[in-house]
Amino acid sequence: MLHSPLFSLSFCFVFFFFFIILIPQQNCSPLPLSRHRPNPKHFPVGVDLASISHAANFQGLAIVAMELAVENASNTVLKIANMMNSGTFDHHDMGCLEDCMETYSHSVTALLNSIGAFMAKHYGVANTWMLQVTKGTRRCELGFSRGRKEASPLKKENSNILRLSDIALCIIQFLEPPTPPRSS
Repeated sequence: MLHSPLFSLSFCFVFFFFFIILIPQQNCSPLPLSRHRPNPKHFPVGVDLASISHAANFQGLAIVAMELAVENASNTVLKIANMMNSGTFDHHDMGCLEDCMETYSHSVTALLNSIGAFMAKHYGVANTWMLQVTKGTRRCELGFSRGRKEASPLKKENSNILRLSDIALCIIQFLEPPTPPRSS
């Protein structure tokens, strides 16, 4: 499935609506904390709920999303290596797995670079690194879809990285100061 700009814009709106409108109302509730615990099944693989509780602002949420994406990308590299060693894939799929292995290895580096740029408040640079991750992930998914009817064996992993990247990109774009218009 392609990742459309309309979906990203909709996702950004829902994300900001949830964290700007709904979260402050929950903090005012007199209900016990145990009734507000999120269900871990609703989060991508690797989500540590304790680390999320430390992210009290947009910057913290972006860092959590990027750190989770690093963990997911690293786990995906290991999964791809296991898949390649299994001997159950044809020549086309092995080529796709090799491409995805390279893509995810580069994604780990890009994500770490994005975290560093984000923490230094170089939001434009962080945005560029995150866009590289999303493009690589889409390319991995599309490689499997060519000439094949069944879903990619990395569909879940690709989806998780794209979701986490979307969260980080939404926040980065929100925090990035507007570019002044060029004078003629």
